[in-house]
Amino acid sequence: MCLDIALGAIKIIGGMLTQSFALVTDGIHSLTDAITDIFVLVIARWAYAEPDEKHPYGHGRFETVGSIALAIVFFTTAGILIFDAWQRLQALENLSIPKAAGISLALISIVGKEWIFRYTMRVARRLNSNLLRANAWHSRADALSSIAVLVGLVAAQLGYLWMDTVAAIVVALLIARVGWELCADSLRELVDTAIPRQRQREISDCIMQIEGIRDINRLRSRLSGGNIILEAQLLVDPRISVSEGHQLGESVRRNLIGRFSDISDVFVHIDSETHPIDEIVEPSQQPPRRHQVLGALRQRWEGLLDTQAIERVDLHYLDRGIEVELFVDLEFVSPDCIEQLRAASAELDYLAGLRIYRKLYDSQSTPVSYPDKQVGPKT
Repeated sequence: MCLDIALGAIKIIGGMLTQSFALVTDGIHSLTDAITDIFVLVIARWAYAEPDEKHPYGHGRFETVGSIALAIVFFTTAGILIFDAWQRLQALENLSIPKAAGISLALISIVGKEWIFRYTMRVARRLNSNLLRANAWHSRADALSSIAVLVGLVAAQLGYLWMDTVAAIVVALLIARVGWELCADSLRELVDTAIPRQRQREISDCIMQIEGIRDINRLRSRLSGGNIILEAQLLVDPRISVSEGHQLGESVRRNLIGRFSDISDVFVHIDSETHPIDEIVEPSQQPPRRHQVLGALRQRWEGLLDTQAIERVDLHYLDRGIEVELFVDLEFVSPDCIEQLRAASAELDYLAGLRIYRKLYDSQSTPVSYPDKQVGPKT
């Protein structure tokens, strides 16, 4: 920032003394760099703050909004400079030949701005900051504009006076281009544009390396402050426990954040079956809930099974229906009772299968479970 201010002041004062409008314009360009430097410092205090109650996804969009504001500043500056340059082209006979000393100032500007670009870009890559990248390219544009000024000054010394003013227009167009690129990138982020397909394939490959993940039903992405926020809908074995499904999701989240430095957060949804995405199901067509299933089974099993014998009931919601796993104490259930339970539950059309597990006890009173029979109206 200090170097931008110094270069801007030198070029503006030097341009006035050497009568070079292009050099004055380039000095204004350098001062806009200083303004953006200050802007970056202010925005960064918000953009890199930790998530809070009002901003649970973080404050990265502050950086995006700040980038758009910078783009507006660039467009405005470019418009004013182009208008002034056009006015000067209409009155070339009144212009003076710029002095050769301006060439040295242009050379100093080129070296200084290129150093600022390389320094800022290194930091932008380390912090993965789009705002810093934009600021770095603004400095590179300033270096290129100084080259245009240098060409214009040399041409003016050779008698092509209009080249100094044309160089000023080139500088203004470079400023406008930086503003356009910055604005376009930020707008894509604000409208939640997905990351490129190549990055999506890399992320998908990383997910499928986790043992237990069968497929990816959906992968959605968006950007916030240059960082990626992912939503992954993953297919797993429908009969694993909730805790195992959660553990698989956590493994996916940790692997992605550990491998890709620009992924800030991952939200994982575990699916037990592949089903149409965003399918709207009418309430009357939705499968019965747990309390409805258990109520229907208790009603049909009344007199056949003592409720004290039931230790656990697991439900598996599959595309073909609901599978029920019943865990009971061995002393309360006989093989004949199992057949009676099967027959009693057969009239439930949404029941896809019934597994009954009878619990045994060894000499150490350690519970051991094993499947006795798999029966059901549809299996």
